Formats: sequence, structure tokens, C-alpha cells
Amino acid sequence: MTWAAVPERTIATAFEVLHSRNVPTEAERSAAVRHRASIEKSLSALENFGLRETGSFRHATAVRGHSDVDVLVSLAGGRPASSDTALDRVRLALTSSFPYTTIRVSRPAVAVNFAGGNERWEIIPGYYQRASGDHAIYSIPAPGGGWMETAPTAHLAYVTDVNRSPSGGAKGLARLLKTWKYANPGQAKVSSFYLEMRAAQRMAGESSFIPHLDFAYSMNSLVRHGLSDMNDPTGLTGRIRATSTESYRSAAVAALASDAKRVADAIDLETAGRRADAFAKLAYVFVGTTFPAQFY
Repeated sequence: MTWAAVPERTIATAFEVLHSRNVPTEAERSAAVRHRASIEKSLSALENFGLRETGSFRHATAVRGHSDVDVLVSLAGGRPASSDTALDRVRLALTSSFPYTTIRVSRPAVAVNFAGGNERWEIIPGYYQRASGDHAIYSIPAPGGGWMETAPTAHLAYVTDVNRSPSGGAKGLARLLKTWKYANPGQAKVSSFYLEMRAAQRMAGESSFIPHLDFAYSMNSLVRHGLSDMNDPTGLTGRIRATSTESYRSAAVAALASDAKRVADAIDLETAGRRADAFAKLAYVFVGTTFPAQFY
């Protein structure tokens, strides 16, 4: 009797599968727009200039089963001294429209959990500040209080441009870093926007995208820089923060350091012919998700 060989993945092919598996489904994309009309109607109680979609779904870096729908509502009138005031205005308007839905402030946004949290919207109050070329710059609530600036269309244009070469690199690496984040919810309380900008910054200088190697390099780079604030790569706004508190930053750096070593060890183990041990290491790194199996 002849036994057929069991198909086996390498670390490289496993990362390619991990990336492709985590692209949102069509059902998730449909759910992402299902409540837009009702959100707009709710916010019409506040004088505003409309909603602008931002974040992972807009940037095509969303992770299956995890990413929220992020929108910025451009509020009319003068910006209040406290960003808490703006957040509370949005929260009260939404609560009035959706009294049986869980709604809470989650800086810089007001989070609305539809369908028991399976469909999550984050609405960010913003005030128009100025224009730079074709891009509008807004003030939005800062993670730790006060205000900060953002330029949604400029950031989207930057990521999209970098993503062209190497093709799919910026968005692919961003999705892998976010997958790691969602696999470690207790420790990796890192801004998805920050990870996306770091991923694009990394790939801007590369000629090819090799998922497992770029992921390993990025993990080490994030540890080396200690998740420090980064300059806005578009040059239009101020520094971009990784976390909302110092304790979150410290915890995330510790988790990154441990998992960066596991990824490096896994690559060395595979080179040494110990692929099963390598896959065990990577399964631990992505313990909150399902890392592709060695054999399939």
C-alpha cells in the first residue's frame, strides 16, 4: 500500500494563510454599512457637516471578526474647551436613538455595540481646523484627554500609496500586526492606527513583502523603540501615540518583547529542522486566534 504524503506548511506559507484568512468576509463588510443611515439620523440632532469613514475598513486593513467601523462626525460650531464635552454630546444623541444598545465613551470615540457587540461602531467627534492641499485637518479627542489633530484622507492616501510597492505590503503587514494585537487583548492595548502607520513606514523602504520576515522585523522594531510616539509620516499633524496610558505601553512592550523572541526562535527552529517546535512557538504567539497548522 502506498501512503500519500501529508501536505505540510512552512512558516512562510503559514503566515501567508494567516494573512488571507483574516481578511473580513463579505458579510462583515455588509454589516459595516448596515447601521450608517440610522447613525446619521441619530447625529442629525447635532448640527454637523456629515460623517467621514476612517479606520480599518476604510483603509482595507481590517481583521476578520475584530475590526470596528470608525467614522468621524464633523461637528459645527466652536470647539469646546474640553473634549469630554464633545464626546458627551455625541454619546447623549446616540443614547437617545438607541436606548437598548450599549453605548460608552472609548476615547477618542463613542463606541456603539450593535448586535450584542458583533457590530461595533466608533464615532469620533471632530472639529474642522484647516486644509492642507486636498486634505482637511480636524481636532479630535486625544486618548488621555484634551485634543489632538488628525488628517483622515491624508493618512489613507499615504497607506494606499505605500501599499502599491511592494504590492500589498503596507496593508498586509498592518493586518498581521493587528492580528497579533487581537490575539493578546489583555496586554496589547495598542492603537490600531499606530500599528498601521508603523507598518506603512516599514514597508515604504522595502522592495518586497515577505510576511513572516517583515512581521518578525516589525515586532523587534516596535520593541527597540519601546512603542514610542511617532511623527505623522504625512507631516500634517502632531505625534502619533501608541497607547492611551503609560501602563498600557509598558504592558504592550513586555508582551511584544516576549513574542518577538518566540517568532525569532521559531524561525531558527525551522532552520534547524525542528518545524514542529517552531509551529508550537507561533501558535503561542497567536494564542487568541487560530494559527495555521503545520500539517493539513
